[in-house]
Amino acid sequence: MRWRRISLCIFILTIFFLPSTDAKPFEHTENGKNIKIFIGEVSGYGEHELQSQFFDRFKEALGEVLGDFSTKGKITVVDDSWINGDISSEKDFSDIINLDSVRKNIHMDAIAYSPSFQKELANVKMIFYAEKIFGREYFWDDNKLAARKKMIGKPYHISPQLTNAAKTIGQEYGADYLLFCNLMDADIILKNSIFKMTKKLDEKPKQIRVISFFYLIDTKTGLVYEGYNFSDKTSQILNLLGQYGNDIDATKLLLAMFKAHSQRIVEDVYNEGTKVLSKGN
Repeated sequence: MRWRRISLCIFILTIFFLPSTDAKPFEHTENGKNIKIFIGEVSGYGEHELQSQFFDRFKEALGEVLGDFSTKGKITVVDDSWINGDISSEKDFSDIINLDSVRKNIHMDAIAYSPSFQKELANVKMIFYAEKIFGREYFWDDNKLAARKKMIGKPYHISPQLTNAAKTIGQEYGADYLLFCNLMDADIILKNSIFKMTKKLDEKPKQIRVISFFYLIDTKTGLVYEGYNFSDKTSQILNLLGQYGNDIDATKLLLAMFKAHSQRIVEDVYNEGTKVLSKGN
């Protein structure tokens, strides 16, 4: 009987000290937390259509920064198909959701539901999507728009339907969060040209501007943390010229600005975004 009592005690203690699967949204290592991220999409939904090379370079810069954080054990990217622009997946759960289209829809959902969304600064596809959700009259209602703006800076939810899709992706890939990047604008005016990107970028730019948004989504709740980055000639270019020299051409300067945006995005995701989302709204 005594050995039975001992076995029962061991069993109870074992159950008591088992780690809780719901206790923390990410693992902890010697270097701190390690979060698992699924990159949903890196695209552009701004009013100006950007050349594909912009997105390629932006993805490269973002991939480098994520790689640095991965090496330090801080971030694990659970799927790398986004880096080559191939959003198809080896995982087959098309009976649950169509992954290719749902990634884009979640991105547009995060943009549309954002308190900072401005229809006049979006492209036609994004405008149509937002009007389908809220109705065309919504964006002419000053009271509704004013109430929306009061929520800027606070986390918000995507739609229930796409929250379920985000949960499915999170479960299938073991991801704590989905990350979407919206490169709104990358505008270059060359010293001898008033046109955007009509010639080689091997001369010094007269003006350059990069605007990017990102959306970090908790896969369990559908709660969104939105981040914003803006760089132009008067702000960061002078700092970059100091780093690289006054002879830097437009190509190198653009890449440097993409790297700076990517660095700020990943740092904000890791340090602030996860903290805000863990508190809920």
